[in-house]
Amino acid sequence: MSSGATPEGARFSAYMKLGGRQATMARRFINDKTIASTKRFQAIAAEAGMSVVTLATAWSKQHDFVASTIVGATREDQLDDIFAAADLTLSDDVLKAIDAVTKEIMYPMG
Repeated sequence: MSSGATPEGARFSAYMKLGGRQATMARRFINDKTIASTKRFQAIAAEAGMSVVTLATAWSKQHDFVASTIVGATREDQLDDIFAAADLTLSDDVLKAIDAVTKEIMYPMG
């Protein structure tokens, strides 16, 4: 997704093809700000030695203001990165790097 392309088989790729309400919703999540923040999160994850999916899942379960960490997969092989976060606690340095992105690129879906 580094270029903003929607890969074949991805949920939002299907939504974009459907048009209408689904395409409108997909565009809310695929825009210049979400692509920029995703690139930054990918770099943070790579520096920490994990996938961006593992980073996101670990971040979600590590914050008490997130009531539930809900994940979705369209293929079985996507579960490995999700399950890798099960016992993972992100370091303070990783959390600070994530916070810096969220302060610089505020509410990317807005």
